[in-house]
Amino acid sequence: MVASGSVIDTPNPAPALRSATLKLGTRATYRTLIMRGMAPDEAANLTAFMAGLPVAEGNWTLKQINELLFLRRMRETGKLNDWDAAPAH
Repeated sequence: MVASGSVIDTPNPAPALRSATLKLGTRATYRTLIMRGMAPDEAANLTAFMAGLPVAEGNWTLKQINELLFLRRMRETGKLNDWDAAPAH
């Protein structure tokens, strides 16, 4: 038996689920889960899971999820690499 709010290490969701979550937006997903009765920690962790982020020990916040997804997108588009190569001022 697993208690509510327990952390379970599970594989990433299917790409279709991840894509649907990102199209809906993390804020809207989180808000919908809260309105349906989830605790904020549970809603944030499920939002992170649905966005393809690992959910293991600890809890995500919506701010952390959005920051990580932003950095992931910057890396995917090659813009983060441009910053690495830029000379320091």
